[in-house]
Amino acid sequence: MIDILDKKMLESKFAEDFSSPFYPILADMYLNEGDLARARKVCEVGLDHDSTNTDGKFVLARVALTEEKFAAAEKLLKRVVDENQSHFNALRMLIKLEFQLKRSPKTIQKYINRLLYFLPHDAECIKWMDEMKVEDGAPTKQNENDPVDISEETIADVIKTNKAPAPEKSHTYNVDTSMATFTMVQVLKSQKHYGQALSVLEALESAGQDKNKINQEKEVVLRCISESKQ
Repeated sequence: MIDILDKKMLESKFAEDFSSPFYPILADMYLNEGDLARARKVCEVGLDHDSTNTDGKFVLARVALTEEKFAAAEKLLKRVVDENQSHFNALRMLIKLEFQLKRSPKTIQKYINRLLYFLPHDAECIKWMDEMKVEDGAPTKQNENDPVDISEETIADVIKTNKAPAPEKSHTYNVDTSMATFTMVQVLKSQKHYGQALSVLEALESAGQDKNKINQEKEVVLRCISESKQ
């Protein structure tokens, strides 16, 4: 089984197969090390050989954000959430970016509703909804091609949102919602959509769900990914 924390092993696997489903993990390592050039190159080469890998597009979007290429990041994040509706990390990042770019409330609401469909009691979504009500009537840039004035503080806030934040400690989720989401993981596994299954598990972990069960499911999914490449 592949050790996804072993960078040398990941580099070796990527050299053997540019379409390896592990390349986003390698690119993410480079990004976290501040090596933007390598992170971008791995994503671009990987996507050239497998254009369906939404995790690769997500990491590439994060690279674009770090490089302050906001239009490119927005375009990539939209592709990710359209191709993988359960990629909650990308969805959260896109929503925050849309707020910072001052997109229309209608556009932002569309993405918030999509996240609420899967996590109907999400604390961050509720907070966003409340903020939109308070700011109702405030001028926004309706045209996505309009120039956007973004402060350095705003840039830092968007870039650092790589992972879905945990909800407030006092927040609890309905059992039905949890069960439905774990069921989604099983469905995705049965369809061999392993990357999407991992995304759902990450969202469950961020939401404070059963950590032991999540870890067990992650082991199964990672083993399935490894076996699929043998």
